[in-house]
Amino acid sequence: NVGVLYLVALGSIGIMAALMAGWGSNNKYALLAGFRVVAQLLSYEIPMVLAMLAPVLLVNTMRMQELAQAQSLFIGPINLGIGWFVFLLPGAFLIYFISALAEGEQTPFDLLEAESELVAGFHIEYSGMKFAMFFLAQFLNSFFLGAIAVALFLGGWQGPFAGQIPLLGPIYFMAKTFFIYVVIQWIKGTFPRMRVDQMMQFAWKVLVPLVLTLILVQMVVMKLPLPGWINSLLVLVANIGVFIAVLNIMGSYFRREMVRTKRSFEPKSLIGTMQPVNTSSGD
Repeated sequence: NVGVLYLVALGSIGIMAALMAGWGSNNKYALLAGFRVVAQLLSYEIPMVLAMLAPVLLVNTMRMQELAQAQSLFIGPINLGIGWFVFLLPGAFLIYFISALAEGEQTPFDLLEAESELVAGFHIEYSGMKFAMFFLAQFLNSFFLGAIAVALFLGGWQGPFAGQIPLLGPIYFMAKTFFIYVVIQWIKGTFPRMRVDQMMQFAWKVLVPLVLTLILVQMVVMKLPLPGWINSLLVLVANIGVFIAVLNIMGSYFRREMVRTKRSFEPKSLIGTMQPVNTSSGD
C-alpha cells in the first residue's frame, strides 16, 4: 500500500554509500566529492518527492498498480491507455524529471565528478570491478528513475490493446522507460555543466518553492465543491504556469552560459593596453 514511499526510501540508500566510498578511499578530492553527493542528492530529493505527490494526491493512493490504472482512457470497450498524468500535471512532471537528472548525477548536474574540480569524483581511488560497479549503479539509477516517471506520469504498462493482449504491457513499459533514458543521454551530451552554487540555488530557490506552490494549489482545488472537470482544469492551469516558469528560468541560465562561452573564445583586442617600452640605458 506504500509503493511510492518504499521506492523513495530505497533510492535514498545510495547517498550514504557514496559518502562512505569517498571517505574510505583516504583522498581529499574523493572526500569533498562525497560531501557534495550528500548536499546535491538531499537538495534535489525534496522537489522530486514533492513532485511525486501530485499524482498520489490526484488518485488518493500510493499503490503503483492503481496509479497506472488511473491513467486509462476508454473509447467504448477499448482501453487506449493514454490518459497520462503528464498531460494533466506537466509542471510536476518537469520538476520530477529535472530532479531525477540531479539524482542520477547526469548533465547538467554531474558536478559529483567534475574533472576540473574533483578530478573524478568520489570514486577516484577505485579501479577494476569496483569502479565498474559505481558506473553500473549510476546508469541503472537513471533507468530506475525513468521507470518511476513512466509509472507515475506516462501510464506505466498501459497502452493500446494492452488489456486485450497482456504481452503488450511489459513491451509498452520498457519502451517508455527506454525513451526516457534516451532523453537523459541526449541531455547529457547537449547541455553544459552548471556551477555548484548555481545548482544548489536552483534547487532551493526555484524548484522547491515552485513545487510547494503547485502542491498547495492542487490540494486547495481538490477540496473545492466544484465539478471534477473544473478541478482538473484548474490543476492543469497551475501546472502549465509552473512548467513555463521552470523553462524560462532554465532557458535564461543556458542563454547566459552560451554568451559567456562565446565571449571567452573571442580574441581580445590589444589596442590601448600596450605600454611604452623604456629603451634608455640608464646612464
